[in-house]
Amino acid sequence: MLDGNATAPEVSKKMPELDIRSIQRALERLSELNLIKRNGPRNSPSYVINYPSLLAAEIPDKILEDENRPESSFNHGLIDWLHETPARQLEQNFDSKQVASPSTRHKISAKELEYLTVELSWKSSALEGNTYTLLDTQLLLTEGVKAKNRTEFETQMILNHKDAIAFIIENPGSFNGKINFATVEELHKIIGYNLGIASGVRKRLVKISASNYIPLANPHQLRENAGKIFEIIDRFADPFLRSLMALSLIPYLQIFEDGNKRTGRMLANAILISTIGKGFSLRKVSARGLALAYLAFYEFNSIKALSEILHAELTQE
Repeated sequence: MLDGNATAPEVSKKMPELDIRSIQRALERLSELNLIKRNGPRNSPSYVINYPSLLAAEIPDKILEDENRPESSFNHGLIDWLHETPARQLEQNFDSKQVASPSTRHKISAKELEYLTVELSWKSSALEGNTYTLLDTQLLLTEGVKAKNRTEFETQMILNHKDAIAFIIENPGSFNGKINFATVEELHKIIGYNLGIASGVRKRLVKISASNYIPLANPHQLRENAGKIFEIIDRFADPFLRSLMALSLIPYLQIFEDGNKRTGRMLANAILISTIGKGFSLRKVSARGLALAYLAFYEFNSIKALSEILHAELTQE
């Protein structure tokens, strides 16, 4: 809507259901909140999105829970801004939240890895509706004991997470430097193994439950923007910010038919494990809290809640 500089009349043409005075008042209010910047003469101003402020905006839960909120679509302007802004300036626009100094970075130990594998496999699966308990998951992954009254589908989902973590540990060089599409595609294949999830860039429209966000549908646009997203991740030197970009942008683009949030979580973990020797499981994060954080990014492009969740995960004892 506000890609480049847009005037109130131009916005009005795209929103014919609203009168121009209402649009002008809304634009002025957004300008006061510093979410958009006003340019040009006072009698005929144009407006452009202020992405640093937008990404850091606090989105109240009552707005995210309002079922009458408008539809939103993939924001090419946001991706272009992340892709084209000079790297040093880009990092300055984010609250980096340093989670590990160079002197404290280490290789993840066998005990830490076992603990993370169990908790991440359980929680990431639970967020997708899997009914395995934490104890069930531990017994499956450490003793090979399948839980009674659980489906083969649920068991496979847990095992796929274990295999994905093993892939990460075996290929640290694929995650501590340039991120390639082939690597992320392989991670997704492992996550979706034997779950009826097609591999590769999706070829059909998908919808996100409880969200009014409409992702891209064109496979060529998906592949092109996937390349941009991996380049965006590579632009950041800070492991926390690289991980945050993976956690948020992979599900935002919805590259694959299914399993995008799981792939985003695993890629975010891979980046951190291969650089600072520490991952995250989201064990203490509620499904509702995480869903609202994703909605804030999908529909309003605010990354604040996801950033706070990731930081809390990495700094808790």
